Amino acid sequence: MSKKYRTDFAWAFEGQKARGAKKSLITSLFLVLLLAFVVDYLTLPAYNLRNSGIYLLFAFYFGVFGILNFLMTQKFSGPSRASLTLSGLLVAFVVVMSILGSEFINAAKYRNQIVISETTDFSSSFDKISLAKIPVVDRDTAMQLGDKQIGKVQGLGSQFNIDPAYTLVSTKDEILRVSPLEYQGLIKWFQNRDSGVPNFVRINVNDASDVDLVSLEQGMKYVPSAYFDQDLLRHVRFAYRTEILQDFSFEIDDEGNPYYVISVVEPEIGLFGGLDAVGVIVVDPITGDMEKYSVEDVPDWVDRVQPTALAWYQIDNWGYYIRGFWNTIFGQKDMIQTTEGYNYVSIEGYTYVFSGLTSVGADQSIVGFTLINLHTKEAKFYRIGGADESSAMSSAQGQVQDLGYRATFPVLLNVEGQPTYFISLKDQEGLVKLYSFVAVTDYSLVGVGQTVASAQIAYIEKLTEKGIIDGGSSQMKTIEAKVLSIDTAIVDGNSNYYLRLEGLDKLFIAPIRIDAELPITAVGDLVRVTYLDNESATLVINAFDNLQYDY
Repeated sequence: MSKKYRTDFAWAFEGQKARGAKKSLITSLFLVLLLAFVVDYLTLPAYNLRNSGIYLLFAFYFGVFGILNFLMTQKFSGPSRASLTLSGLLVAFVVVMSILGSEFINAAKYRNQIVISETTDFSSSFDKISLAKIPVVDRDTAMQLGDKQIGKVQGLGSQFNIDPAYTLVSTKDEILRVSPLEYQGLIKWFQNRDSGVPNFVRINVNDASDVDLVSLEQGMKYVPSAYFDQDLLRHVRFAYRTEILQDFSFEIDDEGNPYYVISVVEPEIGLFGGLDAVGVIVVDPITGDMEKYSVEDVPDWVDRVQPTALAWYQIDNWGYYIRGFWNTIFGQKDMIQTTEGYNYVSIEGYTYVFSGLTSVGADQSIVGFTLINLHTKEAKFYRIGGADESSAMSSAQGQVQDLGYRATFPVLLNVEGQPTYFISLKDQEGLVKLYSFVAVTDYSLVGVGQTVASAQIAYIEKLTEKGIIDGGSSQMKTIEAKVLSIDTAIVDGNSNYYLRLEGLDKLFIAPIRIDAELPITAVGDLVRVTYLDNESATLVINAFDNLQYDY
């Protein structure tokens, strides 16, 4: 072979290798771009430099590119080495930045992320909730009530389920649990995508009989259970590519119109650490219209600006890092933490989340409890020692242990100036049978009754007997009036008398056990009754005396 032929062959071979390397490079790049398009559509990442996930996602892309290029060329070429190196550097960057923004280095900053005002004056600073406004419908009960509603509409249950969230919201006049219907799957979405989700469930938490399956004139098309471009997150993400989103909450405004409220969060500590809500995106699920609000400009009807999980994480940090990071490992001095579980309460139109705070390693007791306003992030710590929620639940169950009823997670109330747990007692079918009030400071003080009013009366009697309050309830009233009508009924094996009294637009209920004169009372008799006054149209009598007799 001549020297000239060998040279020409070498040049041809080198040219073929160069073209092959270029083809491998283009093919690898195309496949990675195709993968990125699919991943972007499916996972909808936030393209935000303060989102650690985006660095890891690009590290994944560079890694895939480097491996593909290696498999096609069968060697670690310059592009493969550079791509894999860059992938490793991105992962290392995330690790280093995460450590620099961690609690290990920034314990004090994490503790101060939430400002908590501390008080021991529970009576005056925790608003009293009237008897008629006590929430008797918890989430589990709401789910049962909602399932009954969807079964009343023919064909609805075969297409939709009810979202189990049942968000607690406060409107102008009522406290409600609301939850939308959701598609049962891809096929059901495809069949109904043009009309959308037609209903949502609305339940008055103060009255288990006030349940409504609200029908909408136009269906909700942009919901979490929809697919493709009608999927709520995808619809919002395509409009807001850089926002870090958390906590999709279904709410209604004061006129009853449905919306989804999505919290927008940003890191406050280091590059990635200390997420905190900086605003919300409010979406009209019917039209798809949306608007972003800063924390200061959020409409008053929006209940949840702060994601519950995020607020509770900040509360834990506040109690955990009271003396820095190393104290959490060695001394654990003065450390407190939230108890297991939390609940919601509505006060003056705002939704609060609350839970007890207990010393780290302590038994079933609390050093106080904290409330966080999920709209404003205002937080209070009430330093009051007592029983934790699980102890109160056990105490309530102990009053009726022969019946085997189960206690719901408590709601915190102010009853006659005393911190009080309100608990419903349910049977094995999940039906509420009794109500209970348990004192936070002494969980042996328990009032149980078939109605909220009778349970509260029994509880107030216990407080009075113990000397905790003087003279009974400030809402207890005694009147004299003529009987307009009286009827009787058997409820759970007990005789109850139902009276209407002259001059009062209320229905009074008197259990047979309170007075022997009830069976001989007739229309026109002058009676004296003592009852716990409230806004309800039905009141339970605590004491009764027929003034026509002297028995």
